Amino acid sequence: MKYAVLALGLVFLASGCETMSESAPTVASAPSNALDLGDWRNATPAAALTLFEGTIASRYAVGSSVSDAAADLRRNDFTCAANNDTTGRGDPPAQICRKTVTADACTGTWQVHLFDTQGNGAIVRARALFDKRCGREGLLGGPS
Repeated sequence: MKYAVLALGLVFLASGCETMSESAPTVASAPSNALDLGDWRNATPAAALTLFEGTIASRYAVGSSVSDAAADLRRNDFTCAANNDTTGRGDPPAQICRKTVTADACTGTWQVHLFDTQGNGAIVRARALFDKRCGREGLLGGPS
């Protein structure tokens, strides 16, 4: 009996020392479906921005690849470029992507700023911006 208890104790001790393989968390790659800009022509700029912010937040999660996100935005007709801000002020985005569409005498402009403060190519945040100009009004709804 004494040996059985000792053997059982050794089994528990050995199982506690077992090496557990731990894999890095998986981050989904950017989706391949078209980016939904909604009915921006008929929506208020605030409503269009709210929709766009939600789309960008769900599409480009924290930890996902900046390059994959920029490639996805390019597939959706955005123009993307690395930010070359050398002023050293603030926390500039790593990539700035922009798309402009004109329809029905209105122009919609979308921007996505992809931030990578660690320098490791992973998104720490994505900021969505939208503006609409119709007829003779200027940017942000002001006079032209």
